[in-house]
Amino acid sequence: MHASAGQLTHAEIRRVWPRDGHIRILGTVLVDGVPDEAPVDKPWTLRLTSRERPEVPLPTGVKRLKDRFVRTVTRTSPPTRRRLHFPAVSNGADFEAVVAVRDVAVWDALPREHWDVDVIAVRNGKRLVRRVGGHLDDMPGKKQIVKYPEQYHAGVAVLPYFTDGDDLSIRCARRDNGNGSAA
Repeated sequence: MHASAGQLTHAEIRRVWPRDGHIRILGTVLVDGVPDEAPVDKPWTLRLTSRERPEVPLPTGVKRLKDRFVRTVTRTSPPTRRRLHFPAVSNGADFEAVVAVRDVAVWDALPREHWDVDVIAVRNGKRLVRRVGGHLDDMPGKKQIVKYPEQYHAGVAVLPYFTDGDDLSIRCARRDNGNGSAA
């Protein structure tokens, strides 16, 4: 085990399956290196946070009404939010979440975008955030070792990958011609 003290509280990846237009992530939520079996008030959710996308402020009621009218007239969509959420099925500390590639290859995709992956929940009124990564498998440096296949949707290549710190992220890159890689 090569994890530092700060990495012992995270969501450890057991499997990542990118295929058939989905990225399936299976893992275990850990606290101090031990599975976190304590019940939560709100269930675990997978959260993707864009590193490049600015935070979109929550609109006021008047702005929401105005935007709804403008979208009805112009048929435009609001910009994609900086954070995307996906349901996670959990059984104790174990969780499984599926990200549809079409949901990450958004209509307003940036030329290159990185989404960091966390699981979040609420326990005793306190929000819990656990970074998803692979730290306890005695295989440091996964960024150079583990390569997942790219999937494509609407001209955007989507690729899960490990960061320098062995955390899981998803890289998206716009591909006008469908060639090349998202690296």
